[in-house]
Amino acid sequence: MTAPTTNTPWQRLKRMPRRAREVLRDEGFRGLGAHLRDLLDEISRVHLFEYRRTVLLVRALGEPIPTASAKMPVEVSLLKRSEIDEFLAFQPDCSEQEVHRRFECGDQCFVARHQGAIVNACWTAEGAVWIPYIRCRIELAPGEAYVYNNYTAPPFRGNRVPFVRSVFMLHHFRDRGYHRLAAIVIPENKPAFGSFEKSGYRRIGHIGSLRIGPWRIAQMLAWRQRDRR
Repeated sequence: MTAPTTNTPWQRLKRMPRRAREVLRDEGFRGLGAHLRDLLDEISRVHLFEYRRTVLLVRALGEPIPTASAKMPVEVSLLKRSEIDEFLAFQPDCSEQEVHRRFECGDQCFVARHQGAIVNACWTAEGAVWIPYIRCRIELAPGEAYVYNNYTAPPFRGNRVPFVRSVFMLHHFRDRGYHRLAAIVIPENKPAFGSFEKSGYRRIGHIGSLRIGPWRIAQMLAWRQRDRR
């Protein structure tokens, strides 16, 4: 017979108010803010609520762009519509309908090739951008682009290919008068932070959303105005 657990999500939720009072007393409002994020995480685990949070990173294009090299020869270019079949073979979990939709919306796909085959790809979007993970839309200003869906084929990971592709993108957008790129990363995806930060991206805040049952009641956007360069 298994002993009854004393640390289920519901039981942890019951302890949260008392814990909040203790944190407020010992750590003040700054500590309470972190405690509330933990509370939302606990609530999402019991499936009555859904709380999703991402980290917002930006890359000011007025800053110096580093020199990049991979551990193997790669060539970076923009994907053409005539190459959609090649992209689908590289990333088969992305449907042909979705790729055509992205092109129709004006999104661009940057691909890195090794010996003629795509080994890394990354998309960019402009204007009003829908982010499926947090189910909300962000509005980009003119001169800004959103970077998403970065993917490297498993056999070629660890060869700095995304870094080379990212630097190519920085030059591409800067040469065309853009002033900033933005991206979001799920906090648990630690390797993704290194890839972006190596290219000069900085963490400036969080974008998250909160759902209660069937209703999405809150959307939060942390976008520091002093970082809009």
